[in-house]
Amino acid sequence: MSAADDAALRKRIGDQVRLFRRLQHLTQVELARRIGMKPGPLNAIEQGRHVPTGRVLLRLAEALGASVDDVLGRGWVSDRVGEKPATYLTGAVDGERPYAQPMRLRDDPPPDPEVELFLDGLVREFLALEDACGAQKCASIPLRHPFTADDRGIELLAQQVRQFLGVGHAVIFDYLELFENAGLRVVFCPLPRAFGSLAYYDAVHANAFFFIKERQSVERQLFELAKRLGAIYLHTGGVRYPEGSPPDSLRIARKFAAFFLMPEAAMRATVAQTGIAPDRWTYALVLRLKHRFGVSAESFVIRLEELGLITAPLAKRFKTRIRRHYQTTHNQEPDGTRRILIPNGRLDDLRLVAGRRGK
Repeated sequence: MSAADDAALRKRIGDQVRLFRRLQHLTQVELARRIGMKPGPLNAIEQGRHVPTGRVLLRLAEALGASVDDVLGRGWVSDRVGEKPATYLTGAVDGERPYAQPMRLRDDPPPDPEVELFLDGLVREFLALEDACGAQKCASIPLRHPFTADDRGIELLAQQVRQFLGVGHAVIFDYLELFENAGLRVVFCPLPRAFGSLAYYDAVHANAFFFIKERQSVERQLFELAKRLGAIYLHTGGVRYPEGSPPDSLRIARKFAAFFLMPEAAMRATVAQTGIAPDRWTYALVLRLKHRFGVSAESFVIRLEELGLITAPLAKRFKTRIRRHYQTTHNQEPDGTRRILIPNGRLDDLRLVAGRRGK
């Protein structure tokens, strides 16, 4: 190998390591710790001064969630980074791996070519708008985090994600603003009856797209949004299944949504403020308090029961009444008030800015 080829190889590997490290939101110090190396030698690799040994290369690939070919610059990221956003596709291009991959759950309908084409267009338009506005494409929170797929592990993941978002156990009144302030792309759009939502992971920018069906209750929309966020963490890797526990993507995503929207500390604090005992709940109080969390009445009662904040007989009575209401009203919430959402805020902002720039 000539000196020029050797220098090109060192630079390519260094660029790839830096790219994947940033996609994982890791510092050099953290990555070095994970692979058992000091930060200095890792910095030398990223700067293109040294080529990693075979053992270090394998450790880097494992720690970065990439293949050895990716780290060597032979993979899809190296080939396609730098293309104009308008050329990104959700489907495979010329046999290559796709950019934005759908994160499907167990009960999702089979892929529909028309739906895929429609969402593909939305992805490309959104990316093109970001490009025209010079907007940041990378989410400000990591979308890859290891967890154990039991109830405790899923709850810990939900708590960690809320910490990433800077809200801890606080009750949130505008989840759309919370998600979009973190750089996540949330799009409300028409979807077929079988779809409540879909999520796509944009690995190149360490970001995601959440497509939420327009014509459904606000409570359902918020639950779908949280559920799809759980699906992203489920599919980006790092999940550990307890021995004897079969993988169930739908259950995990739903549990994540419940823990994320109704954290235990916030639930207990809210109930404590009312002074209500587990056997003293009224139907009106259930409907009143569930609005604080933006969830359905049924989800709220189920969570109260899980936390021992309501007696089983009362929970059963309320759930029966709520489900009867859902059956007669096509899943509308059993009271006259609704949360107000202003959908597509970031999308409209981008369109306005791009329009003013003549793009």
